[in-house]
Amino acid sequence: MSQQINLFNPIFLKQKKKFSAVSMVDALAVLLVGIAAFYAYASIETLNLDRQSAETARQHNQAKTRLAEFAARYAPKKADASLEAEVNRLQTQLNARKATLDSLGIGVHASDSSYAEYMRALARHSLAGLWLTGVRIGKGGADMEISGRALQPELVPSYIHRLNREPAMQGRAFDSLSMTQRDGALPADPSRRAGAPVAYTYTEFRLVSGHAGLPARGAAEPVGEAAPAPPGGVLPAVPSPAQARGGGSK
Repeated sequence: MSQQINLFNPIFLKQKKKFSAVSMVDALAVLLVGIAAFYAYASIETLNLDRQSAETARQHNQAKTRLAEFAARYAPKKADASLEAEVNRLQTQLNARKATLDSLGIGVHASDSSYAEYMRALARHSLAGLWLTGVRIGKGGADMEISGRALQPELVPSYIHRLNREPAMQGRAFDSLSMTQRDGALPADPSRRAGAPVAYTYTEFRLVSGHAGLPARGAAEPVGEAAPAPPGGVLPAVPSPAQARGGGSK
């Protein structure tokens, strides 16, 4: 009977070297190539970043320069004292004119007791041969004084009767009426015919309601001034409110 004996031992086989010099050289070459490729990529990215950084720095400097120019150009200027004084002066004038308009009844906040309605009532009734020389109206119209002149005395009652038809004058009681006859001289006129009269006679009247003639009230507003008769005896009519506020007919 035969018997086989296995004398094989793996240690006697030729062993393959995993870390041979050739393998190490190949691995080192691959590593060097990878490092070189990574370095080249990093260098390119660095150059790109450098260019972007330089461009950003240039834009930043330009923006700073423009900001400095705008700050110098649009810097807040010191207020001009003369302009401020002029504004204050004009504002004072505006306030005074608003107060005047309100008192005359034509302002934004005018009240029902203004002078405008009385001025309109006087302006709506003109009578040939009669004209007003002054008007004084107390606050709220409670006191009133009307003075004027007429060529004939009978024109005065007719004028008063016309005024009584005005709504603003209805229900008003006048305390006194004074009438004085006076003489007046016509202005020199080279075209006047020889022998033409150079003087005329007129009646000066004064109509008072309430206590308008008393200075103690302190609320009267003078409107209008006395005006002599023009050449030829043509006399002015009752002034309009605008003329009355400006100083009356001349």
